Amino acid sequence: MSHYCRTIRFQDTDAAGVVYFAQVLSLCHEAYEASLQQFGIDVSTFFSRGAIAVPITHAEADFRRPLMCGDIVNIQLTPRSMSPHSFQIEYEVSLASGKVAAIAQTHHICIDTTTRQRCLLMPELTQWLQQWPASVAVPIAANQPD
Repeated sequence: MSHYCRTIRFQDTDAAGVVYFAQVLSLCHEAYEASLQQFGIDVSTFFSRGAIAVPITHAEADFRRPLMCGDIVNIQLTPRSMSPHSFQIEYEVSLASGKVAAIAQTHHICIDTTTRQRCLLMPELTQWLQQWPASVAVPIAANQPD
């Protein structure tokens, strides 16, 4: 499990003063990028238009409580290898109090940028995924509010 801590900024919120729903996925992606960097992956190279890309093919989020400007959030992410060319990441966004504000999930697939066909995950990404024990992922819809 990897942790990422961040303060919610005014720019993250909507006219109602709470984090805009799509911004939660942006926060989760920040946590993903930070985890890659902590592992030693150069994200400027990783996300550049090279021979291989890792697009998100599915994203979902469930919201438990509002996040507001000034809130400090901790995002725990747990990646899981799904196949030799895909993986998913489960995210839990919690307030400083420990209460869960949102849970999310993204699915990623490795593709050849020329053919747009699936290809094997890059070695550094496979090594990054090996930090977490293999297990069967639980769909986030099965998680109940606390």
